[in-house]
Amino acid sequence: MFRPLPFVVLGALLAAPVVADPLTLTDAWVRALPPTQAMTAGYLSVTNSGDVAVRIVGAEAGGAGRTELHESRAEGGAMRMVAVEALVLAPGESASFEPGGLHLMLKDLDRMPAPGDTVRLCLLSDDGERSCTDAAVRRDAPMAGHHHEH
Repeated sequence: MFRPLPFVVLGALLAAPVVADPLTLTDAWVRALPPTQAMTAGYLSVTNSGDVAVRIVGAEAGGAGRTELHESRAEGGAMRMVAVEALVLAPGESASFEPGGLHLMLKDLDRMPAPGDTVRLCLLSDDGERSCTDAAVRRDAPMAGHHHEH
């Protein structure tokens, strides 16, 4: 007995457009702190390789109950950490999440990650897309010029 339905479904899937992830994440790492701490920070570089602007509205991290976009700012002679609602990257634009600037706050950790561990970091765009990479856990920032693609 001929059953055309699977061929119709297969044809529809093959005709559907393939959307590539426009965000490229590199140089990701998470700071290891003493195990008594309930939060830490994550860093990475992100580039919009797509043709339209991307609005990053959140983040996720493995082992963290909450992950937030934050920025360190000098205000009134002191450094303050401020939540960032969204980060918009135009086509071809990049942003660096780094110590002393834009960064990810990993909160409500299951446990503090240790040097040598990896943590999955994801950036969330307002269209529901998730762009993810694995981040090495280390105590200090990598040396300048020492980059790894993830």
